[in-house]
Amino acid sequence: MSFLGVLLALIGVAVLVATVRQVGWAEIRDGLSAVGVWFVAVVALGGVRFLARAVAWTRCARQSGATLAVGQAFAAGIAADAVGNLTPLGLLASEPTKVLLVRRSMPTGPALASVALDNAFYTGSVIVMLATGAWLLVRQAALPRTLTIAAEGVLVGVAVGAAVAVWAARRRPAVLSWAAQRAASLLGREARPPAVLHDIESRFYGVVSWPAKTLAAVAGWQAVFHVAAVAEVWLVLSVLSGGETALTDAFILESTGRLVTVLFKVVPFRVGVDEAGAAVVAAAIGVPVSDAVALALVRKLRILVWNGAGLTVLARARR
Repeated sequence: MSFLGVLLALIGVAVLVATVRQVGWAEIRDGLSAVGVWFVAVVALGGVRFLARAVAWTRCARQSGATLAVGQAFAAGIAADAVGNLTPLGLLASEPTKVLLVRRSMPTGPALASVALDNAFYTGSVIVMLATGAWLLVRQAALPRTLTIAAEGVLVGVAVGAAVAVWAARRRPAVLSWAAQRAASLLGREARPPAVLHDIESRFYGVVSWPAKTLAAVAGWQAVFHVAAVAEVWLVLSVLSGGETALTDAFILESTGRLVTVLFKVVPFRVGVDEAGAAVVAAAIGVPVSDAVALALVRKLRILVWNGAGLTVLARARR
């Protein structure tokens, strides 16, 4: 791990310790113990999420002119997630890892295009989650002004993002080619963008001509990913509260957690930030803070389990 990664991890540990001390370790420990055998279900729901993204990726690969097995996409997905969590590079490390792990099954061009398309659909689904969660959050009574401003900021950002997406779909700017030329210019070189970039751009904008059935299938599998995530939150909180958890509270905690994931992906395993973020939102919506922190820790353990499997995939691929 790089110096930056170590530094960010240490800061995250400090935030985690401060959060646990403020909430109370005894209550958090009791919450973790209460989950017990339900942790198996948590891990299984994590597997459902990886499977949903894997199936969506295979559909994107098919539209890119290649064939990718679900099992191979699943293995590459868990391996890439481990790489993304272990380094401060996040998506810059995880997504190229996917391409490298499937390079024997599909050419580089279609592999890059399919990963880009899958991430585009995933980003769109995350935007919907964030907008819905922010809308539910601003409806909460007695919401702190800071969270109200943050939620309203998310809604504004979603609106701007939607406008940019509509503009891009109509104008089809050659973003990748422009970026490659700009990078070459900054390096003092004259270079034409690789043909693979043009191929990715053409495939990317070609989404608008996909069959409606394919679009619905990819979007549906992305939705399954988020449904499983909300179910995981609801399950753990229900166990901790004795079955007194509202589905809207689970949705808000998951959507705000998704925002934390996006903003703090550079922190290895998001140590500390997940717990601190969950504590702030839980206090605002009336969920016991100790339960929210215990939830974040349970999910962290689930990440470690699947990242262990991902590292095993990487070790086998290396051999």
